[in-house]
Amino acid sequence: MLDCFWLGSLKREGISVSQEGVIGLYSDLSELRESPRWKLLRADKAPVVLACLSVLFSVGPDRVLPTSALHERLTRQIGLLRSLGCDLPQTPQQYVIEWLNAGWLRRDFPDESAEEVFELSTDGAEALRVVTRMLRPRSAATESRLASVLRLIQDLAAATNASPQARIDRLLEERARIDEEIDAVRSGRITTLEPQRARERAREAIMQGEDLIGDFDRVRDEFSAINQRLRRELVEGDGSKGEVLANVFDGIDVIRQTEAGKAFDAFWRLLTNPVEAARFEEALRQVVARAFASELDNEERRFLLRFKSRLLEQTNKINVVQSSFASSLQSFVRSREFSEHRRILRLLREAQQGALSLIPSVKLNQRLDFQLDRTSAAVKSVSQWYLHDPSKTAGSAQMEDAQASDARIEDIQAHIRRSEIDVRSLKRHIRHVLAEVSQASISQVLHVCPAEQGLGSVIGYIQLAVRHGVATQQRESVRWQGLDGIWRRADAPLFYFTRERLHELG
Repeated sequence: MLDCFWLGSLKREGISVSQEGVIGLYSDLSELRESPRWKLLRADKAPVVLACLSVLFSVGPDRVLPTSALHERLTRQIGLLRSLGCDLPQTPQQYVIEWLNAGWLRRDFPDESAEEVFELSTDGAEALRVVTRMLRPRSAATESRLASVLRLIQDLAAATNASPQARIDRLLEERARIDEEIDAVRSGRITTLEPQRARERAREAIMQGEDLIGDFDRVRDEFSAINQRLRRELVEGDGSKGEVLANVFDGIDVIRQTEAGKAFDAFWRLLTNPVEAARFEEALRQVVARAFASELDNEERRFLLRFKSRLLEQTNKINVVQSSFASSLQSFVRSREFSEHRRILRLLREAQQGALSLIPSVKLNQRLDFQLDRTSAAVKSVSQWYLHDPSKTAGSAQMEDAQASDARIEDIQAHIRRSEIDVRSLKRHIRHVLAEVSQASISQVLHVCPAEQGLGSVIGYIQLAVRHGVATQQRESVRWQGLDGIWRRADAPLFYFTRERLHELG
């Protein structure tokens, strides 16, 4: 009603309005309003859900979590939020199932895995990106974005110009500019970007990189939709006359021949090109080493350091998904399952035709002398099961007297320290160091808190750094005194313990 009133007012004022455009946009927005990402943004507990999902899946390399780790970490987060007064009456397991049903999480059971794994769905990741950009707004028109748009328009105009003379003129201008820049460098006149402009361009690259990584979720969903569509076409096709069925029988990868498949293959070839990949990795390394990069926050530097590896991880996942869909499609066609699906579909069509033929003789409210017995089974996910709690079962309170031992408590403690790494003490040392500085490497922690268990302490620090630290591409020298009193030195990967991830140490 308001839309009609608004359109009528504009027409009375002599302003031309496209009703088709308004109606089409209204229809699209109404449909989008029912999407999981929109429902997440307007949920009553949106701050709670977005905060938990962000910490669980968007910080560090853990973008896929097994069920046990997800429940454990979510339990700690819910406890912290409850201490702030948030009303969270359900258990972590119940919240996980609720978010899964809402379409904010995706669940999978990989091959050779002992438990299910969870990750953000496409809609959940998109909602997080929207909120993150609202928390970190950028300026309305930055110099780097303007330069990027101008360069794209100029390249597009040149690439679509069929005039040979125009292309020659452009190449000559480019050569003149390069020659002038070479002469300036040789004469010692080297100009670099100001730190503020350099940080602006770096953040613009990070923002576009985050969008690029987010595109992979949509690509995977698109391949899944293509796989379902092809299976439906195969089942509903007529015999061996269908083009898709004939291509599958001929061994053609029909998923790779789709538009999405061709686009992804082109991206895959570009990313796995040895020359381009080496240049890209070297450029990232140089950018992070520049002085202006020290003004970026830890999360931005970590993104740049892991950008290439994350791209490769995502493309590998998509490549595996694409190949598995193609292989399963081939197996589906050559198995009895395909014939059984077609037989069931044929029976359903016959039943529908039989029901339509009875419409003139059977009324809708007529009682039929027929009883249909149906079977059912309650199917639950493994993640919904609860482990048995022995504390709830009362045991025998009777205790027998044991013989006194002549072992001293000091001897027992010394034996334990020799037999296993004292992880609790290592975590305490890390907390002690991070109370003074915002980040520290393994060698810096060892400098403040010497290795009490020799090499065992060093190995323990490396294990904690792999799980809770920030990885880099560099290495460092660590030094410790062994249990035999001899000082030793080794070359180890460079990790940083940071205050931002201190809560993960438990």
